[in-house]
Amino acid sequence: METTGSNENEDIWTSGFIPFTTSREEMALFATRLGEVMPTADTINVDHYLFQPSIAYQQTTFAAKDIRSIDLTSSPPTIQIGNELIFAPAIPVKTLKAFANTHQIPIVRRTNIWSWILEPFLDTPYSAATDQLLTRKLEELGLSDEFIYTLRQEVKMQMLKYNFDTTLWEWVSLDLLDVLKAMWAKYTPEQFGDFYRRAMAIALLADK
Repeated sequence: METTGSNENEDIWTSGFIPFTTSREEMALFATRLGEVMPTADTINVDHYLFQPSIAYQQTTFAAKDIRSIDLTSSPPTIQIGNELIFAPAIPVKTLKAFANTHQIPIVRRTNIWSWILEPFLDTPYSAATDQLLTRKLEELGLSDEFIYTLRQEVKMQMLKYNFDTTLWEWVSLDLLDVLKAMWAKYTPEQFGDFYRRAMAIALLADK
């Protein structure tokens, strides 16, 4: 969990973090189940979806014709309804692929923008070269250096708690679902609603 680069930037993404100080209550929230998302012949059914701002929290059945795309490569796979991604952790990829093919739903490989944003919070060194590369990629999508910095500062403490205090110790990729669960555990419903909408908009930037 070290950061390399110039001295003035060293440890910028871990400074102020005291490991293993997360409360039991927040640890339990990190572990909350996402809910059930399962296909039928012509629909995707959702039960007890975790995120209240999501359309899947209010609506339990989605017709195949209402699904804009399916990403089988994300972890877990995602189903796009309007301008939102619904996570489908319990559906086998083969089943979801067959559902998409049957109903002629586009299968996409979406750029994992959030993995680039959350890279500093992995259990691996974050070098200046990596920072420059990811900043360039994010700027190509319209995100300014100031925006990226501010967003990372917003999620910093929660992501460090989520990855290290839970002993997840993820070192390859943290993504949209990870940051949503981390911030859901902290924010009020109103704050999380705002963050959820912003997070989804960022996740879908490459689709434009």
